[in-house]
Amino acid sequence: MYYHFKVKILSLLLLISMFIISVSIVFAQSESKPIVVTSTTVLSSIVRDLAGDRVSVIAIVSPSVCPAHYDIKPSDVIVFRRAKLILYHGFEPWIKQLKEVSGTQAPLVKISGPWNTPSNLKRLYEKVAKVLSERLGLNVNSSLNKALKAIDEVALRLKSIAEEYDFSSVKVIVMKWQKPFIVWLGFNVVKDYPPPERISTKDMIELERLGREYKVQLVIDNLQSGVWFGEELARRIGAVHVVLTNFPGTLTGLNNVTKVMEYNVEQLVKAIENYKTLSQIARLEEQITLYKYIIIALIVVAVLELVLIIALRVSRK
Repeated sequence: MYYHFKVKILSLLLLISMFIISVSIVFAQSESKPIVVTSTTVLSSIVRDLAGDRVSVIAIVSPSVCPAHYDIKPSDVIVFRRAKLILYHGFEPWIKQLKEVSGTQAPLVKISGPWNTPSNLKRLYEKVAKVLSERLGLNVNSSLNKALKAIDEVALRLKSIAEEYDFSSVKVIVMKWQKPFIVWLGFNVVKDYPPPERISTKDMIELERLGREYKVQLVIDNLQSGVWFGEELARRIGAVHVVLTNFPGTLTGLNNVTKVMEYNVEQLVKAIENYKTLSQIARLEEQITLYKYIIIALIVVAVLELVLIIALRVSRK
């Protein structure tokens, strides 16, 4: 028993040592650069697009987690302590507590506003560019103009796809945090719903009723909010469940929000095609069922005719 306890202690010490070494390496590499700490990968991706390798950027919250529900870790205290600038959205209840605990002298700057439509995203880039200029003295005008142009180009491509696949004819129920993007794309939004933990039984019944009544085709979920409710709702109303993300970094290649938008549209197109396929299968199954009934009816008629013929022959004898 003592041996196993000793092994556990040594393993724990090894993990702590590896963490300290990794943190030390990160900070050693960034000694000559200001460290910008952000609450989310949305802000960190914007800082990288604007400042490039002139700063070291660290995002606190994993992109697969809702920032409002994040639990701070000891490593976050170390990161905050070394920061030159800290950016956050304003919906992170833990951010000010972390600043106090860490004792950091870095300014805490709120970059408020939504980001999942092109126009809103452009405003966020402009806000971050201003902060980088005022707080760190960085001139990011060139990269800002490049980023804004890229957003406009992506917006045009996405609108073209929306028109090609006739998004406006597709009826959807959507998780609240994805609604602005879905509305911007032109989908027919029947109803939106809050995070699963806020949904009442009454809400569930109403959403299911609307889904059936309006023949909703897609239930659109938000990865970071939990997807169990949307999946179950889609199953109940015969819709296709599709999961979108609001944060860069959830998958390889999703380096910024425009990449996220493109990925989300790809998922929506696949979901629409899946719905069409499922609808065709359902129609075929209905036809097969109808043919079965027709065949059964014909067999019954044939049997009755045979019985009638036999009865007539018997009566003539």
